[in-house]
Amino acid sequence: MKIRKQTYSLCQYLKQLKNETIRTDQDCQRLSGQWNANMVGELIATVLTGNYIPPIILGEETMNGITKSWIIDGLQRSSSLSLFRYGNTRITKTVEENLITYQRKSLDGNGNPKRDAKGEIIWETATFDIRNKTYNQLPEELKDRFDEYQIEVVIHQDCDMSEISKLVRKFNNHTAMNTNQKAFTYIDNFAADIRRVTENKFFLDTYSGNARAKINGTYERIIADMVLLCNYPDEYRKESKKNFEWLNENSNIYDFESLDKLLTKLTDSLETTKEVKALFDVKHTHILIAAFKTFVESGHEGKEFGNFLNWFVNDGSKMSVGGKTWDDLNNTGRSTRDVYIVHGKLHYLVALIEQYFKEIQKAA
Repeated sequence: MKIRKQTYSLCQYLKQLKNETIRTDQDCQRLSGQWNANMVGELIATVLTGNYIPPIILGEETMNGITKSWIIDGLQRSSSLSLFRYGNTRITKTVEENLITYQRKSLDGNGNPKRDAKGEIIWETATFDIRNKTYNQLPEELKDRFDEYQIEVVIHQDCDMSEISKLVRKFNNHTAMNTNQKAFTYIDNFAADIRRVTENKFFLDTYSGNARAKINGTYERIIADMVLLCNYPDEYRKESKKNFEWLNENSNIYDFESLDKLLTKLTDSLETTKEVKALFDVKHTHILIAAFKTFVESGHEGKEFGNFLNWFVNDGSKMSVGGKTWDDLNNTGRSTRDVYIVHGKLHYLVALIEQYFKEIQKAA
């Protein structure tokens, strides 16, 4: 693998991001937005004070004579600087080095540069407080300093997508990449397909997880769990890495396309109440989706699942199946991702659905 180094002005580099000459959406790469506002502010201050930023690592893929560059390491730095340059992001008030010293032309009352007796422009030292400022609010001299900052890029050449995914894993082998995000790099064959499923309206309208779930790898993990429980339930494992590895070698694109359609069907079928939405959390979404797949394959209409869930959140979860209630299964003291617990809850729901339509609904 050949490696070359290249230095850009920050303006040149960010323009390549903006026009997608350098891509920020490699299939296994974490999404941007991992950094908090203070981290972004400190990065911008680093540029404006002329201090060091580590090189950005790129992977270069060539297919059919067309070369694409993908960010391997440095996405958070790149996206943060781009948002400041083009997205009106403000520097935080808590930035440590808030007073930036620079040189500027000394101006007269008409705004023209002052000159000495020899006709040379007179320069002066000025200080600018960058707190709560956007790029457009910087003095021209500091805008130039930002744009002209030299950023080093290290490019791994002649990579295929599998090699780029390995490099993503290698260069993000630190605490900033969480377990789900690192595990996701093991499914390079279907990473793009999983990312497409994360855009399904299910995650906006039905899923009840927190706002950071989309960028911290939770969506991707849940989708892998759903594919396994829906199609290969015996292969489900507690460890996300094992699940991604197995799917990478044994799954097919139809698994993800059919899941995408199943999520859309469920979302269109539900009148989502607060109580029903709460069921679709990080612990139970994959289990409920697998139950819904079995439900649909049994010949039931999608909207009937909504009726079942409304009954379930009121009284149904208190019913015993095989000597256990839903609460019993939730209070075993074992991990919610444990194979025994996950399969136990799925079997409970499938049996309860059958009981609901055979006995309870008719009685009602």
